[in-house]
Amino acid sequence: MKRDQQLVSHFLTALNRQYGASFKVLRWPDEENRQTPAVEAVASDANGETVAIEHTLVQAFEGEREDGERLMKAVGELEGHADLMKPGYNVNIVVRVGAIPKGIKWDVIGERVKEQIEKIIPIRGEGRTEETIGGLPLALSITLDIWAHDSSETDHVWLSRYEGPDTLKQVVRTALARKLPKLIAEKANRRILLLEKADFVRGHSEIRKAIDALAPDFPQLAQVDEIWLAITTCWDKEDTLFFCELSPNVMDRRLTLNVNTSLTTALGQWVGIRSA
Repeated sequence: MKRDQQLVSHFLTALNRQYGASFKVLRWPDEENRQTPAVEAVASDANGETVAIEHTLVQAFEGEREDGERLMKAVGELEGHADLMKPGYNVNIVVRVGAIPKGIKWDVIGERVKEQIEKIIPIRGEGRTEETIGGLPLALSITLDIWAHDSSETDHVWLSRYEGPDTLKQVVRTALARKLPKLIAEKANRRILLLEKADFVRGHSEIRKAIDALAPDFPQLAQVDEIWLAITTCWDKEDTLFFCELSPNVMDRRLTLNVNTSLTTALGQWVGIRSA
């Protein structure tokens, strides 16, 4: 099963587990006919209600994927690294977007960053500090965020980015222009647009604001019953997916899914896929 299909299946699992629904994928129309653009999936429940789901990745800015690949090749191994753990604390290593250029030996960058910050983290308390990394053929500064967690939680080391070019609105516009016609063309009782965010740049509120600003240009949005955001940053390393509702009510429903056990937890007050 393709990754996009896996994500849709996990999304339905989370809805079913948390709200007692019974949706199963009936068809993958996009694979049935490669000649004509089609929706990602059509699912049905035990009562015969159908739901059309269209998925798309929303990059935080144009060129995000390429920047993310360079970041992960250079310093990706630092995320979750045991040598950087601080007992009782979470550590977030923040790198500016565009800080890792082309033409540099990326593995050297990771080694040097680790060498420096593993000496710094144990002596830092809670708070945010900016650290200049020396011994590199480029100017590189990172931000360390350190904060204490509850005794019931485990220690984490995360990697994230900040200050991406502000092209999110254009990225969302492109996604809506490509995906809405396919979603609206599919005959179904309900229609869901499933956006995916696979980075740490920009948040759900910024994506919702971009959608609202673009709504006058996309009257087809009125025919979409729900818009959800799948946050997949922890999928590969922690087997965890997050789903939060963007529309009609932003963040009313928030689900966490363990993809191995299908254990689903929620923060929210609404139930299931809304009825018509």
